[in-house]
Amino acid sequence: MNFLYILLAIFIFGLLIFIHELGHFLMARRCGVIVLEFAIGMGPRILSKKSKKSGTVYSLRLFPLGGFVSMLGEDGMEAVQGKQPQEGGTDAFKQDDFLINSTDEKQTEEVEASQTPQMDPELAKHAYCNQSVWKRILISLAGPVMNVILGFVLMFVFVLASGSGSVATTTIGGFHVAYAPPAEESLAGFEAGDYLYSFYTATPENRIYSYDQVLRMADSLNGASIDVYIMRESADKMDVSIVLIEDVALTRDLVERFFTNSLTEQSGLQIGDAVKKVNGTHVHTYHDLAYEIMNQGYQPMELTVLRDGETIVLKDVKVPSYTDNGATFGNVDFLVYAEKDFGILTALKHTWFRSCSTVKMVYDSLFGLFSGRYGAEAVSGPIGITKTISDVAQKGMLNVLYLVVVISINLGIMNLLPFPGLDGGHLMIYLIELIRRKPMKRELEGVINFVGLVILLALAVLIMIKDVIAL
Repeated sequence: MNFLYILLAIFIFGLLIFIHELGHFLMARRCGVIVLEFAIGMGPRILSKKSKKSGTVYSLRLFPLGGFVSMLGEDGMEAVQGKQPQEGGTDAFKQDDFLINSTDEKQTEEVEASQTPQMDPELAKHAYCNQSVWKRILISLAGPVMNVILGFVLMFVFVLASGSGSVATTTIGGFHVAYAPPAEESLAGFEAGDYLYSFYTATPENRIYSYDQVLRMADSLNGASIDVYIMRESADKMDVSIVLIEDVALTRDLVERFFTNSLTEQSGLQIGDAVKKVNGTHVHTYHDLAYEIMNQGYQPMELTVLRDGETIVLKDVKVPSYTDNGATFGNVDFLVYAEKDFGILTALKHTWFRSCSTVKMVYDSLFGLFSGRYGAEAVSGPIGITKTISDVAQKGMLNVLYLVVVISINLGIMNLLPFPGLDGGHLMIYLIELIRRKPMKRELEGVINFVGLVILLALAVLIMIKDVIAL
């Protein structure tokens, strides 16, 4: 990996972590909680500045992975025993700031007798542990929600930057014609899986939309040679290239032996059909449709289409498939019509549905992981993601922007999982508190979160080892 790409990955991680922690920070301040430290990174501090107004320490730490917002009373102990905050709080407040400042002799004697100094009541009001359960829920939610919101905003930028070519409908405009040679024969220049793209020149007006169109062209040529452009996908389906093959003697016999119409057309799909559902899942844009076919098309599907105003259900629809990282996916083998216009409303529509589709993709991936459809090789940590960023960056920064969208939404959704140590784990504890109408014991809550963090750290180490081996 190029060093510049590693710096780019660090910047992306830092941005996403900053946005996440900013969500917690802003909501904590909005709820009146005192924030002791806002830190980006982990480990020793390399830069820090204390706010004279709020007392919050803003710090940058050595290791550029992770970050935290340390709040007064976050571990539930400061408010009870008046202890000084352990993480980042020593620079923000002195021990005396937490104690009752009174000359009342009786009160002083009681404090000395109990040997348990108490927090100043005014400060105690601003401790995290003393907030209502609803405020604690909002503070825990704010980080993941900020990541999801960032993903939606960047998706809008991506759609606008991609232009009109990035927005399309679910209405079928044509079908791929695939090169499928007999086992004992082949055509020079063609590879299995190629799709015929156009004749003469690689321009839209010469696009090939159906198998019948190819047969008619072969009949009209009467054995003469023709230049053919084919569409060839990379092994990971991330890239598509248009390749010229010159002087192909296109005849009806050659077409019938070496080429085939798409599986979806053979399954009953027709030009002009507007696809509305894939196996019961609603689709609104081509991106939705392509994702659902990729995710569900490894086996026959049920497509619900609107044809001439009538809703028709096509059963056992098949598409080509491919295997990546041990999992099988479906592949689109048809063309769709583009949107008629490309205004702000169209961009917003596609932003919304593409972002929602990305959220669904995260949950589908988790389900696939736990159901056994995806193996351990499909899971990546910071090292694996850095390599992916490096690979994608070489294909253009617009691709990097889309990857940032996916990572940001992924980070937000993953943090909402009800697992101890994650924001979702805190939310689960607070929801239990709402149901029980009393808080969980601090000691038990601490043990649950500690065990969760240990498990998460162990998983992180295993994934890191896997990513290093895969380099």
